[in-house]
Amino acid sequence: MLEIASFLSDGAPNEGFSLTELNAKASAELKRFGLDLQSQLALIGVTVPPALQLRGDDVGALHVIGEHALKSEIEVFLNDNTRILKWYKEVEVMHEILRSTQLSEGQSLENQVFNLGLTSLGCVAFFSML
Repeated sequence: MLEIASFLSDGAPNEGFSLTELNAKASAELKRFGLDLQSQLALIGVTVPPALQLRGDDVGALHVIGEHALKSEIEVFLNDNTRILKWYKEVEVMHEILRSTQLSEGQSLENQVFNLGLTSLGCVAFFSML
């Protein structure tokens, strides 16, 4: 991943993206994506709860992590929907940029993977170790 975080500024004018602006944009997109995802999944009979955990792979496919009665149906539905796949990737990239700004010097995103949780309280983004 490019060192995109280096383009972030402390909010000074004309110095790139504001970290605060990116954080707000990422939060808003996550909320919008979660609402849309929940309405799309309802089309195939998926309701929340139970919560879902999604994770992308190296080829751009989404997977349901853990057990869910409709796991296969959800994965087929999501992976056939290019709009959802692209939007997921946009949300993922924004959160990876934000995460990279939170790491201490010498740390990297290596072995950390983005996850998206869809819960009854909304959508959450988090990282887990491989």
